[in-house]
Amino acid sequence: MKTLLIAVALSSVSFAASAVEWSELEARFRQAGGDIKSLRHVQCFLEGTRGQEIEFKKPSSSGYNERCYSKGKYELGNQDVFAIIDYTKASNENRMFLVNKKTGSIQTMPVAHGRYNANHMNGDLAHNKNSVKWARYYSNQKGSNAPSSGFYMAGQEYNGKWGRSLVIHGISKGVNDNACERAVVIHKHKMVTKGKAWMMSSGCPMVSKKNIDKVINTLKGKQSGMTLESTGSLVYIYSQREEDWGDSECGRFSKLSAR
Repeated sequence: MKTLLIAVALSSVSFAASAVEWSELEARFRQAGGDIKSLRHVQCFLEGTRGQEIEFKKPSSSGYNERCYSKGKYELGNQDVFAIIDYTKASNENRMFLVNKKTGSIQTMPVAHGRYNANHMNGDLAHNKNSVKWARYYSNQKGSNAPSSGFYMAGQEYNGKWGRSLVIHGISKGVNDNACERAVVIHKHKMVTKGKAWMMSSGCPMVSKKNIDKVINTLKGKQSGMTLESTGSLVYIYSQREEDWGDSECGRFSKLSAR
C-alpha cells in the first residue's frame, strides 16, 4: 500500500486561516483508511482539555528527570496537528495517521508495535504474546517490551541508538504513564518499509527511515538541550481497549472542561 497524502487546495486567505471542520476531516480520514471512532476520541480530548495543563508522572528514578520530568504539568503545545496510531489494524497496513486539522492533510504510513512476551520476529498470535502482524497485548509495566495505548504528548527529540528519536510522554494514568521511563519513543528502523512492519519493537512505535524526519518535525515540542519547554502535538495510540469506548469518550479526559 502506498503512502497516502490528501491535501487541501487553499482557495482564499480566509479559508487558510481557519481549521477544517471535524465533519469534513472525518470524510477525509475515512478515505485515508482511518477508524472514525479514533478521530472522535481525539476531538473529545482536544475540546475537553483546551487550556488545561496535564500532569506528567514523576519517574521513580531521578536519572530520568531530564528527559521525562522537566516540570510537573504541561499544556498541549500544538492543537493543529496530531498523530493517531491504530494498533487494531495489522502491521502490513498504513496504521499511523499524521493529521493537520488546519489544512485537512492526512499522511499515512506503517508503524511497528511492541513484542511483549514474544521475540522480535514472532509470527504466531499465541496467548499472552503479540505477533509481528497483530498487537493484542499491552502493558504499562517497565521491562514488559509491550505497546501501551492511550494519549501521549510529543516531547523532545534526541539522537539515540536508532538515530533521530522522539520522546512521547504518556498521560493516561495507569495505562501509559510509565512510557517515558520505559524509553518508549518514536524512532526509525530498517525493518519498517513503505508498506509494512516486518518485526516488533521493545515497546516503541517504529517507522521507516523514509518517514522519521517528517514524523518528528511535525510532532515535536520546543526544548532547550534535553529540557522540554513546551510540548508538541497529541499522539493517540488506539487499541482494542479504546475501541470499546463510545464515540464521544476519551477516558478520564472526557470529564475535563476548558477554562
